[in-house]
Amino acid sequence: MNPVLNRKEIKKNIVRIFINKILNLTARNCISNSGRIFLYRLQGMKIGKNVFIGIDCFIDDQFPHLVKIEDNVTISFRATLVAHGHHNKVAAIRIKKNAWIGTGAIILQGVNVGENSIVAAGAVVNRDVDDFTLAGGVPAKKIKNLRC
Repeated sequence: MNPVLNRKEIKKNIVRIFINKILNLTARNCISNSGRIFLYRLQGMKIGKNVFIGIDCFIDDQFPHLVKIEDNVTISFRATLVAHGHHNKVAAIRIKKNAWIGTGAIILQGVNVGENSIVAAGAVVNRDVDDFTLAGGVPAKKIKNLRC
């Protein structure tokens, strides 16, 4: 449970959330991928090298510090990553190296997407995806092992 915040801390938090919402909205509509990455990092997201995040992706703007995207990840347009949810559950999201997130996929709080994994377009991921796995569906399930 969070400690009680004083008025000054509440104002500071409200201002930070407002700034994050503006940065997030700007990032979602930014034409340049490097511009989007810059704006997401300004919010506090940890984003590795050689990452592509498509236009109109929503990445949690209330808890951006809980989102970690490792190197060589591709997140297709209109994907959603949400680090908070029902009953105030808040948990980190981690997308590991070389993962690919399909168009319109939704990654919920507390999920780790494994290395070299693929999340199919439109999938709703509510539990971890193992390394070298193709996952899809609502809710997402393992479809195929991608190891040779």
